[in-house]
Amino acid sequence: MVKGIAALLLSAPLLAGGLQGPVKVVDKDGKIRDSLKDTIAILEPLGHRVEAPKRPMLRIRTTGKRFLPRVAWTTPGSPVSFPNLDHILHNVFSVTPGDAFDTGHYEPGDAPRWTASNTGLVKLYCNVHRKMNAFLWIVDTPWVDQLDGKPGLAFRDLPPGRYKLRLWHPEVGEKDFEVSLGEGTTMGDWTLQASLPDFEPHKNKFGKDYPPAKDEGNY
Repeated sequence: MVKGIAALLLSAPLLAGGLQGPVKVVDKDGKIRDSLKDTIAILEPLGHRVEAPKRPMLRIRTTGKRFLPRVAWTTPGSPVSFPNLDHILHNVFSVTPGDAFDTGHYEPGDAPRWTASNTGLVKLYCNVHRKMNAFLWIVDTPWVDQLDGKPGLAFRDLPPGRYKLRLWHPEVGEKDFEVSLGEGTTMGDWTLQASLPDFEPHKNKFGKDYPPAKDEGNY
């Protein structure tokens, strides 16, 4: 009888836990930003791997000479498209090692596709317009929270264990925290200090400076 109870206890599933709490981004002048726009939280289990399912098509639009959304995420093997909603040409590219690609010039209404291969941060640019940049996280975890319009992060239904929490913002970079989760909700409070420029200078896809006309003209 005792052995039967022990076996039942060992086979019983662990109760799910959670992680939540406020996140603050402190500006370069010391003020706390009103919004967590472009902030992303990525939670990865330590000591074992949890495979993330393939995601539906991610659409990163080009409109008004901007990428929308500017910060996004997907998983390896998941497709990404770049619909051109402008009335001008665009040319999305990345030189990120392992995930470099180049759509070539494409017309209004076109939507070239690309498939992510490796995990990590992929920086996206337009070879026509110098000031267009975006950031795509390729992650192998099912637990990702984009914090736009939220006061903080909130992860639910997590197996108890140790995790690495990655918080990222374009003007902060990546900040990592180790958290241990049990049953129920674990509360936290995270502060990020902005120190990087809003726009990262870069070369075009040929490794050269952008001609001034390509930044201002109608292409």
